[in-house]
Amino acid sequence: MAAMRTFAMKLDAVRRACAALGGAAVLAAAPALAAPPAPDGGRAPDLDAVLLHESMTVSADGVTRTVTYRERMVRRDGHVWIERVPPSGAKRAHAGGAHAHEGLDAARTPPSRGGARPAAAAADAHAGHRHFDFDSAARHVTNDGGRIGVEYVDAAQRTVVAVPPAEYETTGFDGSWDNAFYITPPSQLKRLAAQSKPGPAPGTRWYEQTVGAPRAQGTNRVLWSDALQAPLVVEYRSADGHASRKLTLTLTPAPRANALPWRQLQSYTRKAYVDYLD
Repeated sequence: MAAMRTFAMKLDAVRRACAALGGAAVLAAAPALAAPPAPDGGRAPDLDAVLLHESMTVSADGVTRTVTYRERMVRRDGHVWIERVPPSGAKRAHAGGAHAHEGLDAARTPPSRGGARPAAAAADAHAGHRHFDFDSAARHVTNDGGRIGVEYVDAAQRTVVAVPPAEYETTGFDGSWDNAFYITPPSQLKRLAAQSKPGPAPGTRWYEQTVGAPRAQGTNRVLWSDALQAPLVVEYRSADGHASRKLTLTLTPAPRANALPWRQLQSYTRKAYVDYLD
């Protein structure tokens, strides 16, 4: 168990370094400003979107690495669903390489969301052992009267795994409902300077902050939508130009109420996180 947790924590560190900034991790102190108001008496609206994540890093030896991936986000009162959007043909490719995928996990291109994997993750799949891939599973975060819960869903295996609070970080969840619900919480905008010029659409505005931390010198920018109560763009660019991260939100059609993803899980097998600890 200890070996698995150490490995998962390393993956989580990679995820935190590579993921597009949600605003909370590197925002230094700045003059406080009023947070943008939420519509409808403070209740944020439903949200259906695709999140495009883009990052670029230049290593000390001059190698440029770029990462791009997409996630589907469904937000309702008390629910946030995030799932990776696979590229076209990915399922066929995965099926064709199923016998080799154990050895390729560490070389996957998309940044990890953290991944609790058993210590015996390389065990022969034909022996009946299969680890749960938290990186590619959908994440369902719930808020029931202030009680936060998180579960991961593997649609291919029709399995739902509930994760206890003590293991949130191991699976890549920071435990914050606001971070999950808003992407960049309105409270974080208080630490950024609102630009005098409005954003490109009515009800939007750019917020900006210069970061002076020793290992994160650069600029954070957030394009906030008052109507959506969510950022349309979150980006960071290092002062030396060697690193950049960007998240772009694009609205998508809303599913029918009875087609919401967390309402499709009645027939799924439910397991506990401990079931995957070897």
